[in-house]
Amino acid sequence: MGRKIESIQKPTGTAQQRILDAAEKLFSEKGFAATSVQEIADTAKVNKAMIFYYFSSKEDLLTAAVERVISGIEKAIQTYFEDKKDKLEGIDMFINFYVDYLAKNRAFVRLMMWEMLSGKNIPVLAKKYFMPVFQHGRESINGMIKGKKIRPVSPEHTLISIVGMNVFYIIASPLIGLIFNDDPLSPKNLARRKIEVKSLILKGVYPEK
Repeated sequence: MGRKIESIQKPTGTAQQRILDAAEKLFSEKGFAATSVQEIADTAKVNKAMIFYYFSSKEDLLTAAVERVISGIEKAIQTYFEDKKDKLEGIDMFINFYVDYLAKNRAFVRLMMWEMLSGKNIPVLAKKYFMPVFQHGRESINGMIKGKKIRPVSPEHTLISIVGMNVFYIIASPLIGLIFNDDPLSPKNLARRKIEVKSLILKGVYPEK
């Protein structure tokens, strides 16, 4: 019998895309500090020099991985909060988007959990990405309050509630799966999660009669 020749799987996607995917995966699994540039290169199937061709440092790679996810949330805030005439419908649609977006980007959620625990890179990430996005959300909610579309809630705590109720659900999904005896990230359970989150948030902000 002849020796079996194993096929070599060619890497897909651009080198830069593969590097970002690999960095996000490894940062989410091991944390930023415990991940080496060489590990990222090996996972992305590129040489180490290629990483530094696209990114000036490992920190630069982290911020780029964060930016590509945060930019989607920033666009959604503009689409669902600022551009919608029916503001309550905008909140409803944003929560639908946000639950699905976090479920799709679970590695990013885990990555940010590591960063919150470490705290080392949070000041830079907060200033560059999270604070501008948070400010957009705050301005949108203040506009709804001024227009009497919602009652005078705290914009800050409303945003933290939306984030917390959904981020925790993703982070704790292994535990929640045991409690539910079902996959919490299945389409059925994600649909139910949206209903429950929207019920709590929308009833909390609905104008008082």
